[in-house]
Amino acid sequence: MFTERSPRNMSDKNKKQIDQIDLFRGGSIVSSLSGAFGGSLRETRVTALLGYLIGLNPSPYLTLFNFSGEARSITLENQHELGRSDIFIQTTDGKYVVEAKVDATDAFQQSKKYGGRKTALLSSHRPSNKQRKHKRVIYVHWEELAQVLESESNSKNPSVRFVSNDLLQYLKEHHMIREKESVELYAREINEQTTLTLFLHAHMYGCWYQSGSKLPKARYFAPHFAKKISNVHPGVHVGISYIAQIERIEVVSDWANFIDTTISVRGKTWFNKHKDVVEALRRHPDWDWKSDKKRTFIYMSAPRLVFSPPVKKENLQEGKGWLSKNYLSFDELFEAWGC
Repeated sequence: MFTERSPRNMSDKNKKQIDQIDLFRGGSIVSSLSGAFGGSLRETRVTALLGYLIGLNPSPYLTLFNFSGEARSITLENQHELGRSDIFIQTTDGKYVVEAKVDATDAFQQSKKYGGRKTALLSSHRPSNKQRKHKRVIYVHWEELAQVLESESNSKNPSVRFVSNDLLQYLKEHHMIREKESVELYAREINEQTTLTLFLHAHMYGCWYQSGSKLPKARYFAPHFAKKISNVHPGVHVGISYIAQIERIEVVSDWANFIDTTISVRGKTWFNKHKDVVEALRRHPDWDWKSDKKRTFIYMSAPRLVFSPPVKKENLQEGKGWLSKNYLSFDELFEAWGC
């Protein structure tokens, strides 16, 4: 599904000029070319993009993998007598292999089947001193590849720039490399009964959809309970007390879409059990389901009480107004908690 994004206060003529269109897959925003082919992590997608980049500009990758010579040919999923390698590179000095693993698997034994002058094992595995001494094998961490991709994302070649940035985004989305500015928690104000009940009992939170939001990168949700709700709900204290792990983030267009999505995510049995809590949103005066505006819903695991006493928002921002800082790290929360 595609949705058009247009700045406010534009003339009708200018509104026809579309700057960007958001792509959704299964209700979630697709933020990379690789992600358009599916949400799950695939080694073949990563190696296909990497092989393409090596073909566009071999030099930095041959240096990274410590392969000598000048590249003459690159083959993806090359068939060997005893198996199939991910990337096979023929240079003026010989034949080289790149074998990639999206986890910390040590592919040393597997790589021995492919032969070649040298093999680069690309993974999250940290080799021992003994493993580093293998003359025909070099271990390369995904973070080391990320440094090359960062450099190549500034290339004068537009194809190199685009694919390098796209592969970087794909690796970040699947937490194979670290974000420079990590988004660990998404924090929002909860100040009324319906939203509070939805969070505590249904483990959900909903808000208006915002294009370009960093929410899809967040791993946890941290609600800030306002004084208004704490005054009428026993046991709820002002501040951030609970944290819940985010399991799914979905974008819905109307009430029917929301119900179908919730049943798809949680199952019919769960929905029947929590039907009253969920359907209370339809009767809520602040939720106009007749409008064309999209909504984002967060589906979470059971909330856990982490901070007692709660973290006060004035320790996270200036003033006691509406919570304005929505993206936090655990370090920021613990620092604010100690104030």
